[in-house]
Amino acid sequence: MSYEFTLENKKGMVLLLVFIVMATLTAITVAFLYMSSTQLKGSGYDVASNKALWLAEAGVQKAIWNLKTPVGSGGQGEDWTTAGTAEILGNGSYTMVVDRWDFALAANGSSASAISQQGGNKPAKAIDGNDGTFWQGNTPTMANPQDIIITFPYTLTINKVRFLASTSARRPKDYSWQVSTDGINYTSVLSIVDNTSLDVTNTFTAVPNVKYLKLQITANGGGSGVRIATLEAIGSKITSTGTVSVMNRKVAQTVVADDVTQIAADEIDWNEIVPAI
Repeated sequence: MSYEFTLENKKGMVLLLVFIVMATLTAITVAFLYMSSTQLKGSGYDVASNKALWLAEAGVQKAIWNLKTPVGSGGQGEDWTTAGTAEILGNGSYTMVVDRWDFALAANGSSASAISQQGGNKPAKAIDGNDGTFWQGNTPTMANPQDIIITFPYTLTINKVRFLASTSARRPKDYSWQVSTDGINYTSVLSIVDNTSLDVTNTFTAVPNVKYLKLQITANGGGSGVRIATLEAIGSKITSTGTVSVMNRKVAQTVVADDVTQIAADEIDWNEIVPAI
């Protein structure tokens, strides 16, 4: 059996080849246009995302400036908090949320230790966020001081601390605040004599790179032992959300401002970018 290529057959094959080539070129063109469109759209998302991120960063910087600048100089002062202050900048906006922050709180990653404890009143109870529990150590003297030490999860700048004692007789009367980078060598940043208060907030010139905070007690209010119900290292937490159209980026940061001089003393302990909403 033989098959003869006629002119009509050749024309049919050419037409088929042309159709295949055209279909292939069309598919390639459509794929290219789709890829270009996708890349263009992705590029647009990247631009919007970066804009939103930088807006969030701008909100953080504005919040830090407000915290570090006294009210009389146009700022808000270091005790400022806000549930959400929004400001428009360029073609977007940022919203700042500022809360007081306790670096020493166990829930925020810190731990506590002491050279003594009585019964189940462990040092961890001084940083559990509950004023009704307490650490109780032995009776402090100059020859036998009682220490409670906070270990932070990261180094930070610190300038404001607080303790709450549960009874007057067991309050810290003579004490010092000390800081360290290695937990071995400590530097005293403040010494207090004849304290009469149960709830005490102390400030000192901001110290950077602090990993360990020690409260060393050398005399109590006259009773047996010493008690600390709450121990705090105080700063501010800033959460800033930048928004461009429907694209949101969020940045979280903590900062301290020097009570004594209001000079900048800030340290990032995290800079967490939350995916677009």
